[in-house]
Amino acid sequence: MKQRLSVIMAADVVGYSRLMGVDEKGTLSALKLHRHELWDVKIASYQGHTIKLVGDGMLTEFQTAEEAVLCAVEIQLEMRRRNAHLPGERRIEFRIGINIGDLLFDDDDVYGDGVNVAARIESIARPGGIAISASVRDTLGKRLDIGFEDRGEHALKNIGRPIRIFDVNLDDGGKAEKPEPAPAAEPAAQPIGTHRGREFSPNRTLLFVSKFSNLSGDPDQDYFGAGITEDVVAALARFSRLTVVVQRPPSEPQRAEPIPTYILEGSVRRLGDRVRVNAKLINVSGEQIWAEKYDFDLVDIFHIQDELSRSIPAALSVKIEEAERQRVLGKPVTSLRAYDLYLRGRHLHQRSNPDDVRLAREMYLAAIEDDPQYSRPYIGLAWIELRKLKWNEIVEIDTALATASALLGKALKLNPIDSDTHWALGVVHLWRGEAERAVACYERARELAPNNCDLLAEYCDALGYLGRLDDAIRMGELAVRLNPSRPDWYLWDIAAAKFLSGKYLEALSLLEKMAEPGPAYRLLAATYAQLGRLEEARQAASELLKINPDFSIERYSARAPYLDKALMAKYIEGLRLAGLPE
Repeated sequence: MKQRLSVIMAADVVGYSRLMGVDEKGTLSALKLHRHELWDVKIASYQGHTIKLVGDGMLTEFQTAEEAVLCAVEIQLEMRRRNAHLPGERRIEFRIGINIGDLLFDDDDVYGDGVNVAARIESIARPGGIAISASVRDTLGKRLDIGFEDRGEHALKNIGRPIRIFDVNLDDGGKAEKPEPAPAAEPAAQPIGTHRGREFSPNRTLLFVSKFSNLSGDPDQDYFGAGITEDVVAALARFSRLTVVVQRPPSEPQRAEPIPTYILEGSVRRLGDRVRVNAKLINVSGEQIWAEKYDFDLVDIFHIQDELSRSIPAALSVKIEEAERQRVLGKPVTSLRAYDLYLRGRHLHQRSNPDDVRLAREMYLAAIEDDPQYSRPYIGLAWIELRKLKWNEIVEIDTALATASALLGKALKLNPIDSDTHWALGVVHLWRGEAERAVACYERARELAPNNCDLLAEYCDALGYLGRLDDAIRMGELAVRLNPSRPDWYLWDIAAAKFLSGKYLEALSLLEKMAEPGPAYRLLAATYAQLGRLEEARQAASELLKINPDFSIERYSARAPYLDKALMAKYIEGLRLAGLPE
């Protein structure tokens, strides 16, 4: 049985039995047409996945609440247009309910409280309307230009707790529909700190995205480049440190203190049954930062767009951050002081040695002093506390967690949609033994930044501690696939899940690819030991004690946040066989 937390959309046809009684063949034909022409297309465009069809009913899974609600809005608005000229007795109207909860997969069927609640919410939705749970409403916050009507708490059939329900307001002219990409015309020159009257924060990076050009020689293929552009922009917009503009940048940016600015350009070429997509990232000086080409067999156009909407933003988030760190390291601190100080601190922090971490702390504190309203230095300070736990340093756990939690509380108040804050809060809850809250925070972070490879790799680690080993491996392998230049610790996290699954040779294969195992010598020692290679296990244990001479099995077992103690026992057995001190 597999389980995962998802956004679930339940839908069915209002008065289906009556419609079938009036015209069975006509109703079935119309329903199939709506599903093929409308539902399947919209669900695919919002990265949804239909998991169950029963008669007139449908269950669909989405990665984010935003995608589920926007998809539902577009479907219901289009159904209004389709029904506008039909007599009332011939109209097919849908009810839609959306909830966040667990999905359980067993024997080719789907179960779970999340499914049950979604179905009950759908049953009380208004004809042609959308009802959502309070958890969905809270997750959306103010990010969508959509109104909601609070219908209060409802006692739903076979649900043991009252559920607060909100109706989505569809009578606002369809504001929730996807905006068309702005034309790629050359805008009038203006200071780069503003764009069409919009102010850019100096603590963010500005990214202009040009529409992916069609090089196929067939104007009918223009839609594909436009679709890729739209998908990539939507994914990039979730990174809170990026301001994304869909058009070319001003030709003559004029600002004494320029905001860090980059340009993403791309092209699409379709040749028979093959598609090639080229993408490149340059800075405003024309220097190429990154380039990649993607080749696909043209089997499933939606699969291609989905793959690109993950891969390109993932690569850009890595390359832009690398470019930004390099930009500030070789120069004095600029008047964008808080931003520069934060980037310098992050660069030092990633080196992990105590002297660099101490300097990183100083940089973060200086950034806060310069701009107390900038949230990211608070996150950086919180990660300094949390990394002590991961590396098994001598530290008072409760104190470190309390400090990190307080810092993250400040960051959350300053910027509630920064995925890194929710990610770090997930670590806090994990180490406090609050498994459900930890998963909820990680999922919220993924919703805000689904292509953040570091987040995916760290979530792999958390899922391993929680005993969800298949999910952990899947998450870690996704991180590696999206970030081919991944750091070594990605492999450590996947190897840990493989080890706990009893796949010792696979774990060892990953660990031996690491250039410098560092703290991962602990896992390497346990893996060698479980394979009966005791001499190599003792050598790895010796290397671990060189970098962490205070390591002890007792302290590790008392601290590590394993939900299933039987899994930890397997790890402890390996550490003992490797000769590590009790």
